[in-house]
Amino acid sequence: MITQPLDRPDVRALAGHIEATVIALLVAIVVWRVVIALIDRFYKRRFISSYMPRIATFLTLSKSIVGLVVVVAGTLTLLNIWSVNVTPAVWSAGFVTAALAFGSQNLVRDIVTGFFFLFEDQYDVGDRVELVTSGGQTVKGRVDAMGLRTTSVVDRRGRFVIIPNGNIALVTNASRLPNVASFTLTVPWKGDASAMRERVEEHAKEIAAQAGIGDAHISVALADSTAELAIFRVDLRSLEGDEDLERSNLRVLLAARLQAEGWLPGVAQAD
Repeated sequence: MITQPLDRPDVRALAGHIEATVIALLVAIVVWRVVIALIDRFYKRRFISSYMPRIATFLTLSKSIVGLVVVVAGTLTLLNIWSVNVTPAVWSAGFVTAALAFGSQNLVRDIVTGFFFLFEDQYDVGDRVELVTSGGQTVKGRVDAMGLRTTSVVDRRGRFVIIPNGNIALVTNASRLPNVASFTLTVPWKGDASAMRERVEEHAKEIAAQAGIGDAHISVALADSTAELAIFRVDLRSLEGDEDLERSNLRVLLAARLQAEGWLPGVAQAD
């Protein structure tokens, strides 16, 4: 069987398409790597400490957008190199996109709302919030994670509650009161860390209430620990945080209560 060799122009055209494809892929990879490096450098230099919990969210979002743009641009370039008519595909993609957008309105609403929550800085990871949903339900707790689509809150019973951002109708942030007074308290281990934290917080709230601090929001967190000691950080937030802490003498009274329970042989450690 005798085969006819390919015409020289066809071979040259095929070689030209392959060469252009390789160049386009290399350019796309280089552009993607350079832009990703610039994004990493931008976030490291421009974001101050108060925005640190948000860097992971913004960084992932920025890289995803860059990756999508590079993939779309690279695909269109390759189709153009191989002389593929993309007009029917564009029209089909438009109809498919419209259908998907119509069927996923709630998803789009969640993402748009989450975008504004992030950039308006309404709450942050670690903040104590009260979220009221569009259905009238109230969720109180500490923000564990926040993204474009959902917000995760650990409520007072230790449960993880995941709320679609589009369902959040009202946000009350108890961690954004004007003043914060805080100190650390070092105690020997007395059992479960969660139970110890709740007990310290209970004592602190009782002391604040007895001192007449009606607007106080007190939170206690395990700041550090060793094999023998637990270090709790006590934060008091109120309209007059420093004055309220001084007036209530919270650290001394709290230490006295824990000493009375046999928890604290030492004293509270001021920052």
